[in-house]
Amino acid sequence: MNQHPSALIQTDSEADRPDIARVSRFEILSWLIEALLALVGLVLLSPAFLLIAALIKLADGGSVFYRGERVGNGERIFRIYKFRTLMEGAEQKIGARLINAEDRKVHYSRIGRFLKRTKLDELPQLFNVILGDMRLAGPRPLRPIFLQDFKREIPNYARRFAVPPGITGIAQLRGGYYTPPRNKLRYDLIYIKNRCLFLDFKLVLLTFVKILNRWLSAGFFILFLFLFVSLVPASSQLALFFSLFGTEINLAYVFIIVVATGIFLKNSPSRFTFYRCPLNLPLLLFLVLGILSAAFSAEPYDDLRGAGYYAVTGFLVSLMIVNNEVTKGFIAWMIRIIALTSVFISLLGLFQIFILNHAYVLASDLVTKEKMIEDYTRLSSTLGNPVVLSVYLVLGIPLLLSEVSCARTQRERDFWLVCATISFVGIFFTQTRVGLFALLVTGTVFLSRRLSHAVSFLGVFLLSVLFLISLGVPRFSVPRMHGEVTKWLSEKTPVLRTIPARQWLIGGSGPIKKTLRSTESPDSHLTSAPEEEVSIQNMHVTWILERGVIGWVILMWIIFSALMSMKRAYNRIKDPELRVILWAIISSVLGFLVSMNAMNTFHNLTLQIFFWSLIGIGLGIVIQLNGHWRQNLIWRFGDAGD
Repeated sequence: MNQHPSALIQTDSEADRPDIARVSRFEILSWLIEALLALVGLVLLSPAFLLIAALIKLADGGSVFYRGERVGNGERIFRIYKFRTLMEGAEQKIGARLINAEDRKVHYSRIGRFLKRTKLDELPQLFNVILGDMRLAGPRPLRPIFLQDFKREIPNYARRFAVPPGITGIAQLRGGYYTPPRNKLRYDLIYIKNRCLFLDFKLVLLTFVKILNRWLSAGFFILFLFLFVSLVPASSQLALFFSLFGTEINLAYVFIIVVATGIFLKNSPSRFTFYRCPLNLPLLLFLVLGILSAAFSAEPYDDLRGAGYYAVTGFLVSLMIVNNEVTKGFIAWMIRIIALTSVFISLLGLFQIFILNHAYVLASDLVTKEKMIEDYTRLSSTLGNPVVLSVYLVLGIPLLLSEVSCARTQRERDFWLVCATISFVGIFFTQTRVGLFALLVTGTVFLSRRLSHAVSFLGVFLLSVLFLISLGVPRFSVPRMHGEVTKWLSEKTPVLRTIPARQWLIGGSGPIKKTLRSTESPDSHLTSAPEEEVSIQNMHVTWILERGVIGWVILMWIIFSALMSMKRAYNRIKDPELRVILWAIISSVLGFLVSMNAMNTFHNLTLQIFFWSLIGIGLGIVIQLNGHWRQNLIWRFGDAGD
C-alpha cells in the first residue's frame, strides 16, 4: 500500500487506471477509518468542547469558532474549523504574513493565547476529518493568500496538494510554526512518498506524545486529574482497579505516581524547587505514624495501603502544586475551569431530575412511585450519589462567587451569577442536610467581607429551606431527623465502645474497612455497587479509627496551618484578584470540614483530589505569589545561588 500514494504525485497522463482505482480505494478506506476515530474523539472530548466554548464566550463575547478558507487536496478551497484564538477581525489586520511575537500580545484574546500554546484550538478540525476535507495526518492546509507566491517561488510546491491536508504531519513534528515553507515542503514530500495508514497513526501518536510533554507540568496534570475524576461517572471509576499478584491496584494512583516522577525528572536538576510550607512537617509525622500503626496492626498491609492512599491522592497532589512554579494567570484559569466544571455537573444533575420526574409521571404502580420519590428524586449527577455531589458543589460555590466578585464587566458578572445560582439550586436538590449546613457556613464566610451581602445570602438560604420544608420533603421532617440521630447513636455507640485504647491512640485494624474502593455515602442504595460497607459515615470518626487521635490531630494541624497561612497572606497580599481567590479557598475548606460529618469524604477520589488541589493552590499563592517566595525556598536543585 506504500506504493499507492506515489501515483498521487504523477500527472494524469503518467498514471494508469488500475493505479487510480487502487489509490481511490485507499483514500476511501483511510477516510472511513479516520472519520470514525474523529467521531469517537468528538464524543469523548465533548465536555472539553463545552468548557472551551464557555471560556471563549466569557473572554470577549465573540464567536466560539474560527472559520477560515484553506487550500486542500487538488488546490480545492475548503472551510477549516478552529476554536477562535484571535480577536474578531484580527486576521484581516495581520494580512499576508505569519503572526509574530508582538501580534500575539495585541491580537490574541486572553483565552486564545492559552489555546494556541496548548494546541487545543486545533480540536474542531476533527469536524473537517469527518467532512472529508482533511485527514488526521498530512501536509498542513495553506491560507489561499500565500498560494500563488509559494508556487512561484518554491519549485514543485504544488505537489504537496496531491493528498488531503492533515491536522498534524512530519513538518509539525520536525519543524514548527516558523519553519520556512521550503523546508516544510521537503517534509511533506517525504510524507507523500511513504504515505500509509500506519504512518498516519504513528504521526498522530507522536504528536500526542509531543503535546503531552509540553503539558507535562504539575498544574496541567492536576487540572487533567480533576476533570477526569469529576466528569467520568463514579460507576466507571471502578474499572480503574486491576489485580496484580493477588493485590488490587488502582490505575489512578499509579498514574499520579508515574506522572509526578516524570515531572520531577523533567524539571530536575535545574528547575525543581522545594519550598518551606505548613505541609512538610505534619506530612512527615503522618508517614511515620502510618508505619508505626502498621507495625502494631493485625493487618499491616491494609494500614500501609490506607496511608499510601492518603499520601498519593491527597498530600502528593498538594505538594506537586506548591513545589512547582505557578503564575497568577494559570491559577486564575484553573479556578475558573474548576468553577465551570461544578456548574456543568450541577446542570447534568438537574437534567437527570427532569428525566426521572418524567418517568415518575409515566409510572402507574403506586409502590414504584413511592420508591422513586424516596430514592431517585435527589441529584447525584456523574458523582454517583447526592451526598458526594453536595460536598462537591459546596467546595465549588465560593469559587463561583469569587468570579462574580472579580468580574470586569456586567456581562461577566451576570454570567457568573447565573452559574452560582445553578450550583446553589443543585445543592438544594441533593436534599442533603449536612450539605445545606456546609453551604450556609461556606457562603456566609465568603460573603462576610460585606455585611449586606452576607445578610442577603442568609435570607435567601432560609427562604429556600422553608420552601423545602413546606413541600413536605421527608428528609426535612423533624420526626425523621430525630429518629435517624437516635438510630445512629444506638447502632454506633456500642461499636465505638469496643474499640481498644491503642487503636483510639494510633489507629489500626478494627471495624473500619480500608478497601477505599467504593463511592461511600449514607445512601448505600445510591452508590455504585460498593464492595464493602464502612461502619461509620463520619470522616472525623473514621479518621480517628484508621489513624488514631494522633493522626486526627496531625490532619487538623495540616488543614488549619494551611488555613492560617492563607489568612495571613490574605491580609498582606495586594493583588485584589488573588485576595478573593484565597478567601474563596478558605471558605471552601471550612465548608468541607462541616461536610466531613456527613460521609467519609477522603474515601471518595473525586472529593480527595478536589480538596487537596484547593489546598495546594492556596499555598502556592501564599508561597510563590505574595512576593516572599525566596524566604520560603528550602532548596532549588542545580541553582548554586540559592
